[in-house]
Amino acid sequence: MIKLFNQRYFLCMICSALIACLFYALPGQESGSKLSFAERQQVIGEINSLLIKNYIYADRAQQCAEYLKKQLDSGAYNSLTHPRQSSEKLTAELYSILKDRHVRVVTVLPEEERLQKQNPLVSFLLPLYQSGKLSGGVAEVKIMTGNIGFLNLTSFEPLENSQPEIDAAMKLLSNVDALIIDLRQNNGGNPATVQYLCSHFFDQNLLLNSFYWRRDDYTEEFWTLEKVTGKKLSHLPLFILTSNITFSAAEEFAYDLKTRQRAVLIGEKTGGGANPGFTFQLNPRFNMFVPVGRAINPVTTKNWEGVGVEPDVRIESSAALGIALEKARQAARIYREKIDDQAVQAYMQVGTQLDQAGHLFTMNQIDSAETLIHTALLKCVDAGLLGEWSINELGYRYLNQGHKQMAIAILKFNTWQYPLSANVYDSLGEAYYLNEEKDLAIQNYLKSLELNPKNKNARIMLNKLNAGKKQ
Repeated sequence: MIKLFNQRYFLCMICSALIACLFYALPGQESGSKLSFAERQQVIGEINSLLIKNYIYADRAQQCAEYLKKQLDSGAYNSLTHPRQSSEKLTAELYSILKDRHVRVVTVLPEEERLQKQNPLVSFLLPLYQSGKLSGGVAEVKIMTGNIGFLNLTSFEPLENSQPEIDAAMKLLSNVDALIIDLRQNNGGNPATVQYLCSHFFDQNLLLNSFYWRRDDYTEEFWTLEKVTGKKLSHLPLFILTSNITFSAAEEFAYDLKTRQRAVLIGEKTGGGANPGFTFQLNPRFNMFVPVGRAINPVTTKNWEGVGVEPDVRIESSAALGIALEKARQAARIYREKIDDQAVQAYMQVGTQLDQAGHLFTMNQIDSAETLIHTALLKCVDAGLLGEWSINELGYRYLNQGHKQMAIAILKFNTWQYPLSANVYDSLGEAYYLNEEKDLAIQNYLKSLELNPKNKNARIMLNKLNAGKKQ
């Protein structure tokens, strides 16, 4: 049931624009017939029933239901004859009692109403299909002057739809010196996606947020994930842009990071919606979103419902990016200097270990030398200081200096670390060839050719080596 709630939370929060297109009536597009007394009575009765059974705060639900019934009985709603007018009035009435921005009544477009009558399953699945075409909520990703990353997220789509796009974005941004995440047009979405993106910015195990679900009397916890697809950026300077449009799951992302003092928020106070829920059908012409849970932040033990998330730097949202860029460039310089200092220290340590390995080779302690090289290089790979290309270059540096055993050990490590790369086997094959170990050279060139059948160099070298063997 909790999974259903989360999915519904997505449907109603993250796709605000989509749902507006599907459900909110526009001028001249309302259902033709006016509301009768019987329909008003049925709709309000259904609203009251749904609130009492499902709304996260049972006492407020009862209070609201009594108020709506009293208003109905007194004739206060007799003038509500048009669908859109009715949905707007009822939403305002609900807010006056509940003070919950998630609660709302919406009218169904005539086209959607007809589709619902003709094929309810298609009517249900179509929004899901359309939401899957929203690029995972990633509207823009780029690297700006000063090596500042910029990620514009307009929604937090379900993780199964959004993870490939988020992973691609974070890969591009993996080496920036500061990151700005723009949530100014983000209406919310799925908490699992919030959890996944947040996990990129923490290296420790932390409880980010919890949801208490009234129906099952259950608290669902969202912890940082130990692993993400790319590398973690746990110390990267992070800035988040907000506006009064920023809502729901987008607010959670900002709130989670602010309460952990992990990001600087710049812009306007957010919309103030922290109670997740899902949509119910009142009748063929009206739907209603009812919050069935509430967020609980582990740091504040509260949430942002009704109050919004207060930015660290409060400024009009249109000016937020300019301020963020100034602060990001200052932070990036400090971060870059610190990272460079750490890199220098790490490279000096690797140099010392490689010198020790070279000495072990002269003493014919080959296994010990290779183990030392493996340990030294792996530490730098894990720290993001070495990769396939740079290790390959390092191997050729020793090869060009005549230190063939060192080169072979380094290039062999590259094949262990990147076993799906044709190039690393080609390079190791060349090192073995120059060291006159023809069988091992052939073995590695064959592996390279297997991974990349278009590798002309490997084919040429294999022909050359096989011709030499025949002689």
